[in-house]
Amino acid sequence: MSESGAQAPPARDYAGPGALIPQEPAWRALPEREFSASFLALREHIYDWIEDYYDRDHLTRAGDWILVVAPDAPEHLVIAALLHDMERKVPGGPVLDMATVPWDDPTYNDAHTGRSAVIVPEWLREHGASEELAAAVAQPIREHEFGGSPEGDLMQAADSISFLETNDALVAGWATRGMCSVGKAREKLLWMGDRVRHPGGRKIALNYQRRSLESFENLVERRSEDDRR
Repeated sequence: MSESGAQAPPARDYAGPGALIPQEPAWRALPEREFSASFLALREHIYDWIEDYYDRDHLTRAGDWILVVAPDAPEHLVIAALLHDMERKVPGGPVLDMATVPWDDPTYNDAHTGRSAVIVPEWLREHGASEELAAAVAQPIREHEFGGSPEGDLMQAADSISFLETNDALVAGWATRGMCSVGKAREKLLWMGDRVRHPGGRKIALNYQRRSLESFENLVERRSEDDRR
């Protein structure tokens, strides 16, 4: 079954008094540094494109978190973080049988990342991005699951931190709806934290992994109690 298919959730509040760690960024936050006018304009187009994507919060927060892990991240890397999963919005992509196939399956993940690394640059060109920028996002998008290069490791860290921050309920829903077992769903959260290669990003990801696992267990138990009534 696909990891997509649901409507985008209402926007959540992030950071503030409920922040898990001091570095937790505000929603769509930018650090105090100079960004080009073309980047800022393109960023608004990106938010429009991802607005109705089922995992919009995850993508938005990946763009936020990459600027926490690397405040001086180049503009193309922020854009790559915001769009790294968008092949899932285009019909015809790879489908993961989440009940049986490991989360780190290279066949599925390479197909997913490779397709996004084609679709995203094409979309950027259509929306006025320079050829240089469109080409620059491809490799970090291709590496966002397994890392590899310095930019790929940053992408993987932002992807994992954001996923663990925003998707405990999504993953619990996979289990409670029978899309995979509870144990298999739990393995997704474990993998998303344990895989992170970037040292600073890994520390943050493991903090969010602990909170996500606790929330996951509570959500699954609550559903089990409801089913027993």
